[in-house]
Amino acid sequence: MNGMAWLTVLGIPAGLYVASIVALMNALLGEKQNPVLLLAVVALTLGIYIYHRTTIVCVEPMQERHRIAIALTKKLRILSTILLLVSALVFATEKTVLSGMVLLAILGVVVYGRKTCIQPLRNNAYIKPIAVGSSIAVFAWVLNDFSNTPWVFLAFVLLCSADALLCDLVDRAYDAASGCTTLAFRLGVHKTWCFAGVLYFCAFLCLGFPFGLLFMLLLPIPLLWPPFTRMLIDVRPLLVLLLAYSL
Repeated sequence: MNGMAWLTVLGIPAGLYVASIVALMNALLGEKQNPVLLLAVVALTLGIYIYHRTTIVCVEPMQERHRIAIALTKKLRILSTILLLVSALVFATEKTVLSGMVLLAILGVVVYGRKTCIQPLRNNAYIKPIAVGSSIAVFAWVLNDFSNTPWVFLAFVLLCSADALLCDLVDRAYDAASGCTTLAFRLGVHKTWCFAGVLYFCAFLCLGFPFGLLFMLLLPIPLLWPPFTRMLIDVRPLLVLLLAYSL
């Protein structure tokens, strides 16, 4: 489990998830994916995730990934800064305006996770999953020059929000102890999965075949291996992408 905790602290599953969403939205356009751009996406996601992970509240019950982040806060923040700078540089070489997304991402994670002039968005049970889902979908939409239709964009907002909601199931105890009562905590396991299923079905109606259907069919995968629920949620978009290309 320690290896899994390290992967999570470094944001590697999250980086894979966001890169897969970007690639999926690009695939729906029928265009060739720029691999350099995807590397920048991964670097930005890792940098933002590591920064967010090092700003957690130190309360019990903590998971192993929380303890690692607290023990290595300074080193992880240096790594986060390097990754963010690398992503900004790569984005700038591809398209100058994209480098501004790094600053927006930093601002977004601060508003999401820290108290500013408003309470952290993560502390609002109803806003938390949609804030995460919308930010990922908007990010992918921007990288694709807003070429995806509004229906495709909406579908990925729904999919990413549902996945964020399911990920919150894993963190219910810690979130509640740190003052964050999530929607997953309020609904419980069964109702959370049902709600996520409704969001996935709505996304299926927007996307159709093959991507929408594949997402629906792969929705239950995290249930097959409960100890790795979060990892399986993060890997699922990549599985959809690979299966879609194999059809």
